[in-house]
Amino acid sequence: MSDNAMPTPAGGGPFLSQIMQIEPQWIDYNGHLNMAYYNVMFDRAIDQMWAELGIGPAYMKDRQGSTFTAECHVRYLREIHLGDPVRIAVWLIAADE
Repeated sequence: MSDNAMPTPAGGGPFLSQIMQIEPQWIDYNGHLNMAYYNVMFDRAIDQMWAELGIGPAYMKDRQGSTFTAECHVRYLREIHLGDPVRIAVWLIAADE
């Protein structure tokens, strides 16, 4: 499997996004990823997950239904800098019809 492959969750594990690259305009004056852009990356990862599950934009158009995020937890485990590859892990906690 390549570094950019999107593994399918198995056994209730997280969905893993493709590897993302930090964009230069996302870096703050301290040389770190600005906290607002963590959520941009999370949003992109969610879009990848929905597309893999078949509930992306076409689903919304055809079924007139969509998804939304009710809660998001961010853990800043280490600093992210320009050039750092980032992969997002998404745990889907609950869903309804």
